[in-house]
Amino acid sequence: MISVGAVGAAAVHIVKPDVKIDGATLVLAAIAIVPWLGDLFESIELPGGAKFQYRKLEERLEAAEQRAEDVRLAVNDASRQARVALVASGDESVQGEEAAEGVGRLMAEFTELRRSMHSTPARTLRQERIFAELVRLAPQLVDFDIAGALGSADGGIRLTAYARLYACPEGEFLPALVEAAAEEVLPFGQFWALQAVRAVIDAVGPGNVQLATVQRPALVPCTTPAGRGGPCPDTARDPWALGGHSGLSVAAVGWVGTGARP
Repeated sequence: MISVGAVGAAAVHIVKPDVKIDGATLVLAAIAIVPWLGDLFESIELPGGAKFQYRKLEERLEAAEQRAEDVRLAVNDASRQARVALVASGDESVQGEEAAEGVGRLMAEFTELRRSMHSTPARTLRQERIFAELVRLAPQLVDFDIAGALGSADGGIRLTAYARLYACPEGEFLPALVEAAAEEVLPFGQFWALQAVRAVIDAVGPGNVQLATVQRPALVPCTTPAGRGGPCPDTARDPWALGGHSGLSVAAVGWVGTGARP
């Protein structure tokens, strides 16, 4: 409003030079153009001690927004893991062929769900239930080829491997798991692949993991402006620490204000 008034006063003065403009109007005009100079000046101090700071205020607002987004993502991740844990902790126990049949059914259901249903919160919830069942059944599989499953072209088979290592972390598969997480094309699968990576590192101890094992270019958090409000480049990513030791970190897949769901 001040800017509009000041510009109007300047226009009037140009059209009618005889019109007098008092000191107050000049001060308002000066204040009005200050924000436009924000990229050039960090602060401007007026007579009397009044000081206007723009860059620092903008930086504080951006930092506050980033903290709020980090908290939201952390809450989302915790909620998803809690829902999976609730289903996976059921008392029903199956073994052998029955477990294999259940896993086969879940893999087929996952594939069909991805094919037939658009990305929505409802689809994400159904996928979480499938993964929770896999967490419960995958450890019961006999002679399950974890390494082969991690490299499979089938998203359901890869998801089963993530569920197995999430439920029963085994350090020997960490390099292959990190490789699979970096190459995973399904956002939902990549999220749980990274959760499995965290579970394995927690199990073996961060101090026993070589940094080179978990450092991958594909797991670097997105820092581009496009990534702040959308995919980066295929999915939105946000950093989280693995185990809280040795600076190990990867990018957990999430979504940021786009409405897109894994």
